[in-house]
Amino acid sequence: MARKWLSYLLGLSWLLVSLWVPIMSQAASATAPQTPSSPPSSILGLNLAGGFRQQPQDVNQVAGQTVTLAAKGTRNALEAATSLLNSRKYVWWESTDGGQTYQQVGSNSATYSFTAPNVTTSTPLYFQVQYKSSGISAFSDYWSRIAQVTVEPSRIAATGIKVSADTTTLSNSESTAVHADLSPSNSTDQVTWKSSDSTLASVDDYGNVDAADASSDTSGKADDHGIVTITGTVNGISDHVDIMVGSLQDETVMEGTPATFQLPTLPADVTVSNWYRVKDGKSTALNSQATSYTIKSPTNADDDGTGYYATLTYTVNGKPQTVTTNAALLTVTKGGSLTLRAVPNFNFGSVSLKALASGTQLKTTSATTNGTAVDGNDQYQMAVSDQRTVGNAWTLSASLAPFGTSAYGGASITNAQLTLVDASQNLSVTLPADNQQQTIASQNGYHSQSYDVTASYLTVGHNPLVSAGTYQSIINWTLGVVPNQ
Repeated sequence: MARKWLSYLLGLSWLLVSLWVPIMSQAASATAPQTPSSPPSSILGLNLAGGFRQQPQDVNQVAGQTVTLAAKGTRNALEAATSLLNSRKYVWWESTDGGQTYQQVGSNSATYSFTAPNVTTSTPLYFQVQYKSSGISAFSDYWSRIAQVTVEPSRIAATGIKVSADTTTLSNSESTAVHADLSPSNSTDQVTWKSSDSTLASVDDYGNVDAADASSDTSGKADDHGIVTITGTVNGISDHVDIMVGSLQDETVMEGTPATFQLPTLPADVTVSNWYRVKDGKSTALNSQATSYTIKSPTNADDDGTGYYATLTYTVNGKPQTVTTNAALLTVTKGGSLTLRAVPNFNFGSVSLKALASGTQLKTTSATTNGTAVDGNDQYQMAVSDQRTVGNAWTLSASLAPFGTSAYGGASITNAQLTLVDASQNLSVTLPADNQQQTIASQNGYHSQSYDVTASYLTVGHNPLVSAGTYQSIINWTLGVVPNQ
């Protein structure tokens, strides 16, 4: 039996050595008041340093009414790992002499309730909470801020409220507190709190806000990130504050516009181990250790509806630990369209049969075109509208059919050429009347382009057998995107 106990003690000794780190201890007899401890440091709810994540708040109350104060302490990750060796309890201290001396008034509870004493004038009471360490560990006690409870002889009604928060951004599993500044400042009316989405972040009666844990759903569609509104109401008057929950937030961009997912500032000993992209339920490592990740040129077809998340690494007692952020959703809207907005009709007026037979060059006229195949404009305007944000360069081409009479079934002219001219745009392109496509213009970089081709002219060659009549032709316009090489 003695050997078995010796074996157990040796095993316990090894456990202590493997987990112990030097931590400053404090006197077991410490009493309030004490300097408030530094706030805890955490990432996604994992405490790298302990302390009070929720502090007792100042309160005004009417004599004879119940006052309840609340606090919530937290241990660091190393202390939590050695929970078998130590424990903590709450110890409440009160001062009734202006903060000069304190007496212990409650223990073993995160809340402390009492009846406000009968007073004839405004009377302050002061409270501090000790999150006391016990057991065989050497972890320090934590001390809260000193909260003031002001007791008034009678009710002082609230006429206004302004709500604020200690922080308006929370990673998952983190906490903050909301506060109500009442008018007048000594109002004794009590504030009630409400969250617009208690699944995303809850708020208790004391204004303590707890963000939801990160979901295991990595699609980016889980209700674990976004904005929650916390509303405080007093005497029928309300105000609110918005709090953003989640390490990553959804991004919406037009295709071709960069989208960036940004992590909040990380504690010095926390690093990014990798980023992941989720599409159709499959996660793909992106091999990036930066605190942000950018999709440089997303497309609606490939990137819309994808999720992104990161894994973070930190060390506890020399051993690396990993935690996963929430996943955020990327929405990529389609870019604008590429359209041929305007093409011109051409009217070259009248010409004598002799001139037409021997060959001539004709300029445009301002007359309205009234042929059987009119679908353009009579202002000689040609325009391409490009509202896209992704895609290749565009090219505008056209072909000119031979001229003919009687709906193109009679006499014909095949040796004509239409020259499109816009000197301001360096445009001068000739279209033979042979139904062959010719490139008119092209453009890179998603730019729209307009042309005024009033200066265009028609060249007709020698046609000794031509007959009198109204000659018409058809221009077929084609706007296309240059394919990838």
